[in-house]
Amino acid sequence: MAAIEMVVDGLFFPEGPRWRAEEGKLYFSDVLAGKVLRLDDAGQVETVFTPGEFPSGLGSLENGDLLVVATESHQVVRVPKLAVLAGNATQADSVVHADISTPYGTANNDMVVAPNGTAYAGAYLPGLTEKAPPGPANPPRFGNIVMARTDGSTQIVADRVCFPNGGAISPDGKTLIVAETFAFTLTAWDINDDDGTLSNRRPFANLAAPTDGISLDAEGCIWVACPYFSYGDSGGWVRVADGGEIKQVVKLEDPDKSAYACMLGGPDGRDLYLCESAVLGRDRLQGDGRIRKIRVDVPAAENQF
Repeated sequence: MAAIEMVVDGLFFPEGPRWRAEEGKLYFSDVLAGKVLRLDDAGQVETVFTPGEFPSGLGSLENGDLLVVATESHQVVRVPKLAVLAGNATQADSVVHADISTPYGTANNDMVVAPNGTAYAGAYLPGLTEKAPPGPANPPRFGNIVMARTDGSTQIVADRVCFPNGGAISPDGKTLIVAETFAFTLTAWDINDDDGTLSNRRPFANLAAPTDGISLDAEGCIWVACPYFSYGDSGGWVRVADGGEIKQVVKLEDPDKSAYACMLGGPDGRDLYLCESAVLGRDRLQGDGRIRKIRVDVPAAENQF
């Protein structure tokens, strides 16, 4: 197995990574720092967008505009391409793309954008504490997936999703895969051609560990970040095939960190970027977060936004 390399340290809580091939840079939300950042291969980090609240899931439109989940206002906001490239955009440079609130009092986190610009954002019900493992005394609650079309209209397209988190869409735009974090599973849906709604819900893989950020490779396998394998440990990243066959495990092996997200990128799509921060259940502080990377054999699938 290749060695894990440090890319950037001293972050807070890096999440929602997306590789923008046209720039050759990794975009990510440093959620608790309230910033969207981008990272080059030399480890140089610059601020792209400060939304004035906690950002989470990211995605790109075909024209280069950046979509960002603004978690406190329950919106997807859009930052125009020119402002993205210039960097240091603020809330004043963005526009509301879609309202992703629901009638159920849900909060929002991760998001994935299809090749046609349709976005799918997670909406989860608060209440679970990270200070204890999920169980009858600390039950996770069901949430939703909210679809945001390019015209800004929205629709709840899935319910009873157990803490929806990282998402990926097949290169042909026909399949959505989402991590149901505290169901310990990855779940797949068909994306209907006519209106982008979801059908044919089915299990993709059961990990027997919490599933967070994910990335799809060219063989149809998913790399998934697991914040722990046994509650209180550091977890790592697992490459799993449709049906649940485990292909590879990369353990984090640092008692102070947990794995929260990952993204395939780099010039040939074979750099797996690893987002890490304080162990799940501990307080998170500025400086806890970092991004490392490891070389893998199979590159990213096409059209990962």
